[in-house]
Amino acid sequence: MTDLYDFSIDEMVEPIERLFEREYPSSHAIFNDEPALTDEGPRAVPVDVVYVAGSVHKLHAIKLAASYDECVFNVRSGLHAMSRATANYRWLALPLEALREGEAEYNDILIKTATERGLGVITVQPRGRGLSAKIAVKPAVEEGDFLDHYKGLRDLWRSIKDRDLAGDGYQVVDYYGR
Repeated sequence: MTDLYDFSIDEMVEPIERLFEREYPSSHAIFNDEPALTDEGPRAVPVDVVYVAGSVHKLHAIKLAASYDECVFNVRSGLHAMSRATANYRWLALPLEALREGEAEYNDILIKTATERGLGVITVQPRGRGLSAKIAVKPAVEEGDFLDHYKGLRDLWRSIKDRDLAGDGYQVVDYYGR
């Protein structure tokens, strides 16, 4: 028999997508599980998933982690790195059991530190025949437009937004050349 909590990071993407569609719905949202940064400088923070909830000011960046230790102690991809990520909402996602075990062992350090740094925390757990995602901590909002930090994201967002507007019988007019 396999362990219910034995699932890969790749398997976490689909329940997280459903979570965002439910919690941050939009008629022209984008979910990209292969985002590429435009700037690869020393302070650039690669993320695993981005979600644009219908506006250039609603960019969610999500880092997927297989373990609690990766979230807390990996300074290149855990909560320390995600504190610098370029997005309006920054998230860490990990299995629920990993969060429970780690918080018990380390006195809730992940939840406390994530809250202090404005990061959200998502847990993924088995439910029924599949996986389900749930928000454990909501992130703070950083104002701004961060789409240009990810290759092709602005163009993709524009094409989806313009397609949806045109589909409703409206004519798309680009007044500002954006």
